[in-house]
Amino acid sequence: MLRTKPPTPKIILRQVAGWVLVLPLLISFVRLPFPFPFRVLLELGVIVASGYGVRFAWRHATPRVAMFALILTLLNVVSMVMLSTASVLKALCIIAWLYVYPYYSSWVYWNF
Repeated sequence: MLRTKPPTPKIILRQVAGWVLVLPLLISFVRLPFPFPFRVLLELGVIVASGYGVRFAWRHATPRVAMFALILTLLNVVSMVMLSTASVLKALCIIAWLYVYPYYSSWVYWNF
């Protein structure tokens, strides 16, 4: 019979979600008046913090939560490279804005 870990406590889930999802989203909204290298360092710091969330999940959560945190961290890295924002949530908003906004803006303009 397979031995499974007990379910992850809610406080651990909140901490993992905070490190992997919420912190990158909050930092992605910060616009610093600093030159280029400082923004990149801030985004790299967010990726490192997201990596800490993965490490925390591997130690204290179930493997399913840890894999979810790892996938989100990798998506954060991909969005940092592709769209220069270290949050996958903000990257999804940017992509949705680019593809959806022109259709709905013209619909609102011509129908009202």
